[in-house]
Amino acid sequence: MDAAPFDHAAALLACARGEEAAFHRLYDHEAPHMLALCRHLVPSDAEGLLHDTLVLIWRNADQYDTGMGSARAWIYSVLRHVARGRRLQLNETPPAQPPILPPASSVRGRVAQLAAGAHPMAFTAVAHAYLHGADYRQLAAWLQGSETTLRSNTRAGLKELQV
Repeated sequence: MDAAPFDHAAALLACARGEEAAFHRLYDHEAPHMLALCRHLVPSDAEGLLHDTLVLIWRNADQYDTGMGSARAWIYSVLRHVARGRRLQLNETPPAQPPILPPASSVRGRVAQLAAGAHPMAFTAVAHAYLHGADYRQLAAWLQGSETTLRSNTRAGLKELQV
């Protein structure tokens, strides 16, 4: 029997009400995944990045808006925001060449559909943004293309995924 899926939105809403038990459940469920991403984004301070991200999530859980997307996406957008600031603070420069991405065939869920869609560049952009914290400027440099074209293709690909 499969366990019920974790309800990130309910956990965030409970955190916004100050329910510490909800924060502990969120931490227990998501921290291992977040730490793995932190190790990719800021290897020199992954644990500190995780800590600061979780503090920010706890303090700002009331800022989550269900109309803006999934709660889990919001959590990871906070993590990427903190990571970007941390890299600047530590004066860590991103690599000149893009890190190798996992093959699209190993990715599950709707994001994997990006690789097979009309805008396969969207998969590359989303994967690098998620796994490596890359922004459009950095992606354009890595992929030797126009930032405007990359942004347009990524948005079009993500729009195709919307229900």
